[in-house]
Amino acid sequence: MLNGLFELIANTLNFFYTLVPNYAVAIALLTLVVMVITTPLTLKSTRSMIEMQRLQPEIRRLQAQYKDDRQKLNEELMAFYREHQINPLGGCLPLLIQAPVFSILYYVVRGLTREAMFESVQRLVRDGYVPDATVTSGFRPKYLDSDTELYQSLLGDDHMRAFGIDLSQSPATALSEGFLHALPYVLVVAVIAALSWYQQKQIMGRNPNAEVTQQQQMMMRIGPLMYVFFAFVSPAAICVYFLVSTVWRVGQQHYITHALYRGEDAPGVQAQKAMAQLRAQKEKEGGGAKAAKKAATRPADADRAAGKATAKSRSNGTSAKGSTRPAGKASAGTRASSGKPHPRSRKKKKRK
Repeated sequence: MLNGLFELIANTLNFFYTLVPNYAVAIALLTLVVMVITTPLTLKSTRSMIEMQRLQPEIRRLQAQYKDDRQKLNEELMAFYREHQINPLGGCLPLLIQAPVFSILYYVVRGLTREAMFESVQRLVRDGYVPDATVTSGFRPKYLDSDTELYQSLLGDDHMRAFGIDLSQSPATALSEGFLHALPYVLVVAVIAALSWYQQKQIMGRNPNAEVTQQQQMMMRIGPLMYVFFAFVSPAAICVYFLVSTVWRVGQQHYITHALYRGEDAPGVQAQKAMAQLRAQKEKEGGGAKAAKKAATRPADADRAAGKATAKSRSNGTSAKGSTRPAGKASAGTRASSGKPHPRSRKKKKRK
């Protein structure tokens, strides 16, 4: 099955190469085909996401109503999604299509530019001349028939050059050969990084007041970095795919912003208002819960304060009783000082 997909992508590349005999242009045209196919799905998933945000108060009401019955809640949510034509998993469809294409293209490029040691001189073989057997190195493309134009172009070569860049070489490998050699590769990766950052800024700029969790912030930071990392370690042919697809997505996000987020009646603006209303309601409920909790703790605080006061009064009483004992001794002392003899002194006088 995978070989069939690899052959499909390789033959599509061969088709575009026959139209424009340039490896980078053929990959760019293949990327545009993928983006044209996925764009309607992306727009549909974006509208579905906006509709879900707009209807979040209703969804929350259902969740509160059936919070004790999970099965009934799922049934009501499914009916609600069908009624409003919402697909909660629609946002994953464009990624589910693009991710395999990227992986397949990666292995196709690896297969087209695989080096092999085999007998005969490839450049002469493709021209119909078979010399004495010699051992040479070069590309022996996979996934293509030997009579295709792309196969014949790559056969026996040791590079996949377009616009002065060897597309079979990764920017990381090129950098190991020297900075000047790797400069075109580094520039391509830098452009991909800048476009990825700008695309994230486009998305965040639609609703700067939206709540963003730490997980979302982490994903927004790591996502472009991972994108750039893959571009850096992959063959430059994959960088062409990344570059063209990112440029397309920047334009796509520009269209989404102007089509769905411009004007008070725009679906995106209505969804933002609904989410702001929901956040305000949550804050109000949270404040009420805090006030109720604080009020509930007041009687307990009063009881604790009364208990402390009682304990304090008791301790004060104990110290007062204790203070009477020294007072008794002091009174005895005063009796002695007043001239009255002590009983023990009387007994001593009698004995004498």
